[in-house]
Amino acid sequence: MYRWTLGIVAASLLCAQPTPAGHWEGTFHPDGREIGLSLDLAQKGAGWIASMGMPSENVTGLVVKDLTVNGKSVKFMAVEIMKATVDLKLGDDGKLTGTISDPRKSLPIEFHRTGEAKVQLPATSPAVSKELEGDWAGTLQTPGPALEVTIHFKNQPDGTVSATIDIPATNSTGMPINDVKQSADKVEFGLKIAHGAFQGTLKGTELTGELGHDGQSMALALKKK
Repeated sequence: MYRWTLGIVAASLLCAQPTPAGHWEGTFHPDGREIGLSLDLAQKGAGWIASMGMPSENVTGLVVKDLTVNGKSVKFMAVEIMKATVDLKLGDDGKLTGTISDPRKSLPIEFHRTGEAKVQLPATSPAVSKELEGDWAGTLQTPGPALEVTIHFKNQPDGTVSATIDIPATNSTGMPINDVKQSADKVEFGLKIAHGAFQGTLKGTELTGELGHDGQSMALALKKK
């Protein structure tokens, strides 16, 4: 009876051990600036799912890639945040602490749990036409210098499209494009991290239109590679 009781107590303690699941708020300090991030982590079946946000920019649902949760350790890539690698550990103080690293440097970061996880996984977009599928290169006419831009549309076997954008001048590559819509020659998509939305027209091997961003409208002209 005594051993049976001990077994029940031990099992209860194991079940009660804290996990990294939850909604987390944290900060890090690149170049003397303070940047706030949010992280949502939740178990789904035998695995884990996650998304990030930038509260100061009112952005949620940023993509988390290559997520690994092993006990109290959490590792992933923050795709839209310079493809930074985040390496965290849940401490006895209930905080997630570790580093956020890009190719240039590694900085300390600390998260505090503030509630239940509200993971926002990327919504899928339907496959596009063969005319739109592929790689497109061109320029974005910003208020400052024009930026070279490359956009990739790749249809997937499940009937969806994977879309990303590269902007070399800002060290941004493989940034996810969301809400891709094509109706005949009309093309639309969004850039969540930049609060941006594109509306344009496909004519043969040219895709031209306007990219709206924070109340500004910038011309975007692309040609198929």
